[in-house]
Amino acid sequence: MPGPLTTVAQESISGRLLVDMGVKNPDFIPTIFSMYKRVSPTISLLDAKGYKSENVNYGSNFLTGGNFRTVTSNHVQYRIAQSDWRTERFRANPSGVTYEDFGNPSYPGLGKNWFYIYLDSNFAGGNEILLLADGVTQLFIIDKTGGEYVSGGVWRYRVKVDGNNKDEYVDPNIMQDGDECQVVSSKYTQDWSTGGNEKHTFGGYGDAYLSLQRFKISYSGTAQAMDKNGGVKGRWVSNGDYKEKAFITEAQDKMMEQMARYADFQILEGKETVSRDTKKVLLTDGEHQEILSGSGIMYSGDGPIEWPLNNGWSKRAVENFLRDADSHVRADETGKRELVMHMHPTAYFNFQMVMADMRVTQDNNIEGSGDNKIINDTYAGYTLGGLTLLVHRSDYMAQRPGKILKDGTKSNEWDAIVFPLGFTNGGQRGIQLIQLRPISKGTVAGIDKGGNMSNDVDGSTEHALIQIGVVSQIQPFKIYRPYKNNLI
Repeated sequence: MPGPLTTVAQESISGRLLVDMGVKNPDFIPTIFSMYKRVSPTISLLDAKGYKSENVNYGSNFLTGGNFRTVTSNHVQYRIAQSDWRTERFRANPSGVTYEDFGNPSYPGLGKNWFYIYLDSNFAGGNEILLLADGVTQLFIIDKTGGEYVSGGVWRYRVKVDGNNKDEYVDPNIMQDGDECQVVSSKYTQDWSTGGNEKHTFGGYGDAYLSLQRFKISYSGTAQAMDKNGGVKGRWVSNGDYKEKAFITEAQDKMMEQMARYADFQILEGKETVSRDTKKVLLTDGEHQEILSGSGIMYSGDGPIEWPLNNGWSKRAVENFLRDADSHVRADETGKRELVMHMHPTAYFNFQMVMADMRVTQDNNIEGSGDNKIINDTYAGYTLGGLTLLVHRSDYMAQRPGKILKDGTKSNEWDAIVFPLGFTNGGQRGIQLIQLRPISKGTVAGIDKGGNMSNDVDGSTEHALIQIGVVSQIQPFKIYRPYKNNLI
């Protein structure tokens, strides 16, 4: 627990007291949920690695040197560092074209003649070099002023094909709407050159909204009396650090477990209900009340890259996936580049079999001796090509809905949710759990409690409320087996 050791004397530790003591600081919420790793694997992992905010409160702002600014009680803004390696894209002008070469419309740039291109920003400047998506073609921006604004977020540039080959031209297929290019260098005259390129990358801000969830348990006065008489058995939860034990009834424990499971889903796969354009809440309940909710890891930013796994895992599939994922994984403070893989048990077993066939390691995989020897080819992770895979067999994934395929398996059996850990370009953690308030927990007491009652019912209800969110600036992946044209 944060702070000094607290001793409770002459009082049994109840679920209420456990929460009150443990959650003086809301940042402690993930640690509470880590008690239920089976149903909250994502929160448990992020908590263990320290991927959570610290001391964020209603007064947090950027001026005090932090990465978060509290806007409202359920809205936090965070810094987004700008990458120096900017990528521009070709965009169609009002006439619907992405380039114009009036002399050679089919062979743009032929003969070292200038032509127009249209991009989505003015980041590129005069005398700079643009590398196109083929990785070979380079264009020189001939005007010192750079690009000229057209309309609708489109800039026009005059360019020439760089190099010493007058017969070289640009393949129109790499200048289509959305095709990428990048500023990579510059060139100036050798004598009496003037001007220069000036760029300031201040980054921007992102919005994270916290999601609120509520839970309750109810029990009659008779049930409570039976519990006091030892008729209802609970279970013991031990705090190993201080050798103290606390008794939590089964119902209270199940409520906490459900809280952990719901929170984990929201953190991983929750969908935002706030319009990014208008900042208005788009989801309402039956009474027309706004339901505000933030994005989970999978749906922050542009959402996951969908990666179809048509025939299960194979060596080729592993190689292809690692190749596609590699550029999206950055190192953490220790220099490790890690990918978390939550996998359905079927996919997990198949993946382990493939890795064993690849003979990732042949050392120290024999356990026991004599007739009791066991070959252990199950690993919690693999490091290949400088990329560490943290492979997790997910009971949560096993319970997901799916459709029966022709081979008798279900479509969800091949699901995997994958996301990288590590830092952003600006040195922040790519994922951070964030909270502004502690768990709220209380009892609506009936006559069974006696004393000050909320109602005259012979029974009481315990309520719990949590508010939690996540700031995610990473690129997740959704691995799945397509079901269309593959159903029974």
